[in-house]
Amino acid sequence: MTQHLAIAETYLAAWNEEDNERRRHLIGQAWAENTRYVDPLMQGEGQQGIAAMIEAARQKFPGYRFVLAGTPDGHGNFTRFAWRLISPDGDDVAGGTDVVSHDAEGRIENVVGFLDGAAS
Repeated sequence: MTQHLAIAETYLAAWNEEDNERRRHLIGQAWAENTRYVDPLMQGEGQQGIAAMIEAARQKFPGYRFVLAGTPDGHGNFTRFAWRLISPDGDDVAGGTDVVSHDAEGRIENVVGFLDGAAS
């Protein structure tokens, strides 16, 4: 598994985790303490801020899950990957692309998300 794939899978695992405590644990392991996230709809700072942001999104969209769309790539300490949001019924409802910077250990430092909108 490449580092870029591992980072993308770890990132999506945090978004897909339904249990708040387990999600906080995942974030604590895989995200830097001073991590930041921004997309057109939300933003968060620090591990606690990221956990709260994801929890709010999961409350708004219970049962939805994120899946990789294609193969992550990147260079240096940057990873880029596309994702799709899948409803509990299996419908593909939205997608986007995220660019993640990470430290030498692969811990997520910054995320910039781009939303592609609803699926047709």
